[in-house]
Amino acid sequence: MNNRKIAIKRIKYLYKKSLEVFDKDPDLSRRYIKILLEIKRKANIKLIRELRNKFCKKCYTVWIPGKTLSIRVRRGKVIYKCLNCGYVKRFKIR
Repeated sequence: MNNRKIAIKRIKYLYKKSLEVFDKDPDLSRRYIKILLEIKRKANIKLIRELRNKFCKKCYTVWIPGKTLSIRVRRGKVIYKCLNCGYVKRFKIR
């Protein structure tokens, strides 16, 4: 197995563990996301599409709608707002 596939497997595993641990220990969950991004950087790969919009890029909190994420639809845009730090991400509706 090449390094890219190993890195992608590890990234998926860390994201899954981050979701599992979030309710018990949010700080550990954030640490998993930081490690995930470090693996991505060192392996020089893009974040896989299914994980691109699953956590806050500012505070590394896993986005769970209603708990850590507010979702709104306004003027042809979907707006994600992190309830932990206030970071806002906007997506155009196609």
